[in-house]
Amino acid sequence: MTPQPPQPTEDQTEDLLYFARAGETADFVQALSETKAALPGLTDAEILLAARDEHSQNNVLHMTCGNGHLELTKKILSLLLAPVAPDAPPHELLSQKNSAGNTPLHWAALNGHLPVVQTLVMAANADPTITNAAGHDAVFEAEANEKGEVVDWLLGHCEGLEEVIKGSVDGEEEFRVAAGEKLEEGKGKEVEVVDVEMEMGEN
Repeated sequence: MTPQPPQPTEDQTEDLLYFARAGETADFVQALSETKAALPGLTDAEILLAARDEHSQNNVLHMTCGNGHLELTKKILSLLLAPVAPDAPPHELLSQKNSAGNTPLHWAALNGHLPVVQTLVMAANADPTITNAAGHDAVFEAEANEKGEVVDWLLGHCEGLEEVIKGSVDGEEEFRVAAGEKLEEGKGKEVEVVDVEMEMGEN
């Protein structure tokens, strides 16, 4: 039976998550270097994949992306990736879901951090079609939280997304509009954006 590789301790994980949340790039890099020195044989990527909050399952990118820390997000991506080809799959860290099923892209989108969203999608091939536990993709969360710039950019630059608007006219409660299409049935009807609970913190 192959022995399991060592994992970051609780304290090491907490340090990485704290500095990621605070956007402290130099402190984060130092904490990662110290953790790597204490765990010989592990790569930066292996440490970052293992460094998740025990309860929320948030990783370091959830923290940087959800709080709009572009510099540290780019630094973490540089540790994970060589320049990626346009059709390359995203690194596993970008697709990790927290306990609510949200990826780092979900958090960047629902909080309206457009430069972070652009970096995740364009520089790291983050998948905008991944859905969370509620069945919502990143553009849905951005729409629900009234982050119009993020919605417009995602719909304009990503395939396979649909704009989601909710109303209560003529018994129809939800309209889904594929990017580039017009909502003929909903034309002239009063619609309102879906209210969703913000999922920072424990979620």
